[in-house]
Amino acid sequence: MFGNLDWRWIGIGVAIMFGLNILASLILVALMGDSLPPTTADPQDAAEALGGGRLLLGALIGIASFAIGGYIVGRKSPGRTILEPGISAAIAVLIGLLLSGAFTLGNLLTAGLLPFLAALLGGYLGERQQTRHVVVDR
Repeated sequence: MFGNLDWRWIGIGVAIMFGLNILASLILVALMGDSLPPTTADPQDAAEALGGGRLLLGALIGIASFAIGGYIVGRKSPGRTILEPGISAAIAVLIGLLLSGAFTLGNLLTAGLLPFLAALLGGYLGERQQTRHVVVDR
């Protein structure tokens, strides 16, 4: 199964998802303004400062960015490419954690699970859309 992975599309997916995640962060900053806690804040303190509604909004926008990225990769890449978006999401999360200085194996597993699943779902939907266009175009 891993021999059939298209590493070029995994790389493209990482770039797409990392870019969409940055865009999602900018949208959050625009929506929440100065109410965002500093990135150096303890996660527990940050969650308390944001409140439940804002934390949920941030999670939804972040997960949507990975689902959209997965859809783009699934739709544009040739062949059956459902696993590639999930791997791309995990690598994008890894890069984000490394850049923020928050990388631990625990953080990677907890912060990477939902993006991985969202990207798999997006990849599946993109793949279905790609298959529909192939059938309709014939």
